[in-house]
Amino acid sequence: MTRQLTILFLALCLAFTAMAQTPVADRDAVLARIVAAQKPQAGKTQNYAFTQTKHSPMLTHDAVSHGTLTLVGERRMRWHYSDPTDLSLVVEGDTVYTETNGQRRPLSGAAGAATRGMAQTMMTLASGNGLADEKLFAVELTEDASSYHALLTPKRRDMRRMMQQVYVVFNKKDCRIKSVKLVENSDSYTLIEFKAK
Repeated sequence: MTRQLTILFLALCLAFTAMAQTPVADRDAVLARIVAAQKPQAGKTQNYAFTQTKHSPMLTHDAVSHGTLTLVGERRMRWHYSDPTDLSLVVEGDTVYTETNGQRRPLSGAAGAATRGMAQTMMTLASGNGLADEKLFAVELTEDASSYHALLTPKRRDMRRMMQQVYVVFNKKDCRIKSVKLVENSDSYTLIEFKAK
């Protein structure tokens, strides 16, 4: 019995060690690889399927959505929700609009400004540019056996109003984005899990 407990304890220690995150030794080189991996090559797009989970104490259950993300260069993004509703959020440079049933509607007013800010933040993160821009975020980079983990703390006041922190996880093998968790406050967050297509 003692031998079995010792083996179980060692197995648990190895599992926790494998999951432990440590600071990245060559931080700048790894950040450069991550940023480069997010950028579409000239004339090509990057496509992801995503699952988005919104958690808030104001919701009786987490709100789960599914869809696709398409990045075209550094200034175009199409964020398409297919379930539970059919809606697209499109960013083209500084212009952000929604699209439903082929109808485009530019975002305006306070709600439009907030959505536009969030959409441009997501584009910045998904393209990798947010990691390289020290004016936007303070970045802490760690790693485990299979992933790089970036903890981003917004520096700009307008961004801090939308989120306290952002956790971004990248696949260590190809440096492609795996997930983004936007922490709005201690009780609310949005988790977006990506799968490259």
